[in-house]
Amino acid sequence: MAETKEFKSSPKITVIYWLYSLGYFAPMIAVSAIIGYINIYAGILLAIGLVAALVVLAIWIPKFHRSIVFKLEEDHAYAKYGVWWVKEKRVPYSLVSEVRVRQGPLQRSLKLANVDIYTPAQGTLRPELTFFQIDANLASEIASNVRRKVGILSSKERRVIEEEILKELKKIRSILEELREKA
Repeated sequence: MAETKEFKSSPKITVIYWLYSLGYFAPMIAVSAIIGYINIYAGILLAIGLVAALVVLAIWIPKFHRSIVFKLEEDHAYAKYGVWWVKEKRVPYSLVSEVRVRQGPLQRSLKLANVDIYTPAQGTLRPELTFFQIDANLASEIASNVRRKVGILSSKERRVIEEEILKELKKIRSILEELREKA
């Protein structure tokens, strides 16, 4: 029986989620300040709402990170995560059609990546399962492991096999030419 490889998202997930939320909170703070200048009570009310949202995020982000479990098992890839709504997915390797490593600009700067696993059921538009916000080096290793289990060869592996096939074909050709000359 093959061993199960279990891993999690990088602890840097907290940093990237705070950076993502900054895109929401920065404009909201500006709007709150403008409204507060016009009407102090409305500004205070908006500020209280923003602080409440920040407190919820401060609790949710670490809990979400602790909830994440990714596994590469003998016959399938597995992901489970969620604080309020728990998602659990299993994808048999026999159904995998493509494996991609994906990085956005923030992920590149934090050396994080996602590994997307596609099946024909979902098509190529949306992955069936994603191992998200993992260390970029680990993401490459995981993608290679999944490709190997699925039977998808890297270009380097394919080249080695093609060269071996070519050597065998040349041997067969030389044997056939020797037999032809003897006949």
